Amino acid sequence: MTGSWRSVWPKGFGAGLMAIYRRELVQDARGLLAYLFAASFVAVSVLLAFQVGGLFEAGRADLAAFFQFHPWLFVVLMPALSMRAWSEESRTGTIETLLSLPVSVPALVLGKFLAAWTLVALMLILTTPLWIGVSLLGPVDHQATLTAYLGSFLLAGAGLAIGMAASAACRSQVMSFITALGVTFIMTAAGLPLIASTLMPILGTSATAAITSISLLDAYAGFERGVIDVDSLIHLLGVSGLGLALAGLWVDNRRGGGR
Repeated sequence: MTGSWRSVWPKGFGAGLMAIYRRELVQDARGLLAYLFAASFVAVSVLLAFQVGGLFEAGRADLAAFFQFHPWLFVVLMPALSMRAWSEESRTGTIETLLSLPVSVPALVLGKFLAAWTLVALMLILTTPLWIGVSLLGPVDHQATLTAYLGSFLLAGAGLAIGMAASAACRSQVMSFITALGVTFIMTAAGLPLIASTLMPILGTSATAAITSISLLDAYAGFERGVIDVDSLIHLLGVSGLGLALAGLWVDNRRGGGR
């Protein structure tokens, strides 16, 4: 079986990446889990916007009440979405076959990540009828709304990358989920004023500033307001890059330092 895979699998980085990407998308399309994730995100995010955020009670045509809950939804959804990436391969025994293919580790990691990120994009696209509905009620700043969607997409990517690293490091899906959930929650909650005010008397100004600087919530805040801040953009992309780099190191270690 392995030999037949080797005979047809492309060897180039780009071709290998696309092969892994298509493989993951096909697996998602054939299973129910991806559909459940998408339906859950759309239902819960819209419900929170109306029931908790008071979307229409604010008296203005914008989606601020919708976007404010995304960081906390992603704290749970992104670890849940990514926990199967490598842990499931270990559980089913397909990890050995996958790592034996003539595809580089970066292509393996990026292929899986981009497939999951594509699912996130589809989840966000499914919420656009809310955007259309609100725009029918009054003038909406479409540029600001599009920027907020971009921020949500980048924030989700950072959460996915953290989850991918946890999945590569943990053979158990449960441990992968718990680890990613803990790290993502800490990196999100670090931006809360309550955290800063609590740590300041204990750690001092410099240490508190260093801890709060990792906040995904702060990096997302500018996008939420419709502003693309370069530092925030670098922060979110940097977290994604670091998470994928760690995932690649752990996957390469399991491969035995191979290709």
